[in-house]
Amino acid sequence: MAHSTVLAYDPTRGIWQPRNVDLLGANVILDPICYIFLESGDWYNNHCPEIDRYRILQLLQVPRFLAGRTYTSLNGYFGCRSSIEAGSSGILKGLTTWFRILTKKILEAEEELAYGANGYIWHEMGFFTQWSGMSSARVLCIGTPPSVRIQLADVLARSPSLELRDPLAMLYPLLDEVITECDDNTWRVTREVRKIEKARHEKPTFEVLNNLARHVRHIVEVESVAVETLQCLAYQQQKNFTRLPGNIPETYQIQAEEYLTFQLQIIKSLRRRAQATSERLDGEIHLAYNILASTDNQIMKSVALLTMIFLPSTFIATLFSTTFFSFAEDGWLASNAFWIYWVVVIPLTIAVVLVWRFWLGASKSIRSKLLRTSK
Repeated sequence: MAHSTVLAYDPTRGIWQPRNVDLLGANVILDPICYIFLESGDWYNNHCPEIDRYRILQLLQVPRFLAGRTYTSLNGYFGCRSSIEAGSSGILKGLTTWFRILTKKILEAEEELAYGANGYIWHEMGFFTQWSGMSSARVLCIGTPPSVRIQLADVLARSPSLELRDPLAMLYPLLDEVITECDDNTWRVTREVRKIEKARHEKPTFEVLNNLARHVRHIVEVESVAVETLQCLAYQQQKNFTRLPGNIPETYQIQAEEYLTFQLQIIKSLRRRAQATSERLDGEIHLAYNILASTDNQIMKSVALLTMIFLPSTFIATLFSTTFFSFAEDGWLASNAFWIYWVVVIPLTIAVVLVWRFWLGASKSIRSKLLRTSK
């Protein structure tokens, strides 16, 4: 069973009414003007057989290939299929569109109890529209969170009428709610990065940093694809207005284009915020590594200081324990051959220092050559 919630428009009363529909039931009849929300996106993408996915999409006359596994795994796409009125000079009589937008939500502690212990959930949202004039306009939304449906119902309750002569008219309020969901998810990950920035004095947990970096990169990826999707949608909108009859007011066409451009700009802004968040997180990761390296340097300095403190006493103890010195009852005696010690030690020390200086200079030369080669 494919339980869905339908927001259907009643033209006689001028209101949108919800009802439940099983999209895999027998003799499914959809309202002429409606939104269909199939919110169990994980079931549709991973557990629903391809033949059943096609049965659902066929309700809106969507091409069969979109039911394939490839198209339930992509990070986004846009496509459409137009129908031209016979005997006309390119007048648009029908339009089917399909597009996909993804977003990733970082869960709060209290939300993990409801959604699981992964710490995040994906919303893989697919949208499929069917338009054939003012008499029929349907939008199928798969994998959207319940908040999109609830907020859209509130918007439609306040402004129930839509200009259905525009094939994309039902998408504008829907995209507003999708953008709101993407905005919330972008800010969630931004707040997590801010928490890390404010806790720099604490010992960094690199597993947490790495997981958060993965989430941020995913959000940048899917919002970049969402920008491309809305650009394709805006281009299709412009083509639609050139193919529609001249009964749509020019003011409406201009304002519709301006509003979709505005929605596109918002998505671009969200992408830039996500990119800036990713750069900030990279800076925190680099800082954490530098702090760890600095801590290691302090430890090495402590070891070197302890060595320097005990080195003189170690040297004296070792020297006096040699056979050059003896302690007898008649006093402390030094060997006449003690000069041999200095003959050996002094040249050997000079040789070690010279080798060390030569090796240090050679290593600098090698590094400079490598730098020149890389340039």
